[in-house]
Amino acid sequence: MALITYIGAVIAASAGAPATVDAAGFAAKTYSVVGKITEWGEVGDQSEDVTETTLAGRTFHANGALDGGSVPFTILIDGPDAGQAILRTNNNTNDEVSVRITDPDGQIVYYHGKVASLRDRARNASTMKGMTGEFRVNSATVRV
Repeated sequence: MALITYIGAVIAASAGAPATVDAAGFAAKTYSVVGKITEWGEVGDQSEDVTETTLAGRTFHANGALDGGSVPFTILIDGPDAGQAILRTNNNTNDEVSVRITDPDGQIVYYHGKVASLRDRARNASTMKGMTGEFRVNSATVRV
């Protein structure tokens, strides 16, 4: 397989969580493309590092609870956008939003969680009007 860039990746959002956290559950939802994304952060579960140190002086590690973390994102504002409206409407609420990422090679990644902390980007001569925010993941990451 050849190396690819993420140019052409498409992020889409849908209000609410799927009925089931699997490919079929996520695919059954209706998504709106989020336009003019300049960055969508790292995606995937991390496991908690559970440690225990013995009196002999050796620390043992185990993989603990999984956490999808908080995914930072940046969008540019340029008129009406259905996907951006879903993010704005659900910002700082406890309503779930589902995300579908389609990479240029066709791989699809799904997860759901909360939209938080949408803020205007810094205003300076080298910045376009936009917003930054974070997506707090509450489900497993499903790759298709």
